Amino acid sequence: MAKQFEFSWRIPVPEVLQTGCVFDIWDEEYSVYESNCMVKVDEYGFFICWKSEGREGQVLECSQVNDIRLGLAPKVSDTKVLADILEKSSHSLESRTVTVCSGLDLVNITYTLLIARDPEIAKVWFEGLRKITLNTKANNVCPMTQLKKHWIKLCCMVNPSGKIPVRG
Repeated sequence: MAKQFEFSWRIPVPEVLQTGCVFDIWDEEYSVYESNCMVKVDEYGFFICWKSEGREGQVLECSQVNDIRLGLAPKVSDTKVLADILEKSSHSLESRTVTVCSGLDLVNITYTLLIARDPEIAKVWFEGLRKITLNTKANNVCPMTQLKKHWIKLCCMVNPSGKIPVRG
């Protein structure tokens, strides 16, 4: 008799990641700075989502995350942006930065830097994201769960008026 196998793809998402936290976001590739973003992870651990005042929501798919790093300071050439980041906390920039490395391959990697207000928040998010992002089983879910995943992504990307953006 064959042994029954149960396919469990879900990794529990820590409550602090689902509740969310305010970070500053620095995208090194495009030199884009977003201040005071509410960053959250959905209950299934599919996406890291963030939204700042007056901007469209942004989404990073957890299955595309290759690595999470703690303690790498952003390379910010704009002195105004750097001053804004530094004035928000007395702690060192390195100790409060979580770097999310993502991409479809290991050549074209995007670095998204989450800059917390204090090192404790950065450490909690680093550990929490590390637990959920290396879940390869989440890529093999049923079609209904894939539909739910796409719906969650659309809901995270709402524009400032709360509507799902449609591009022509």
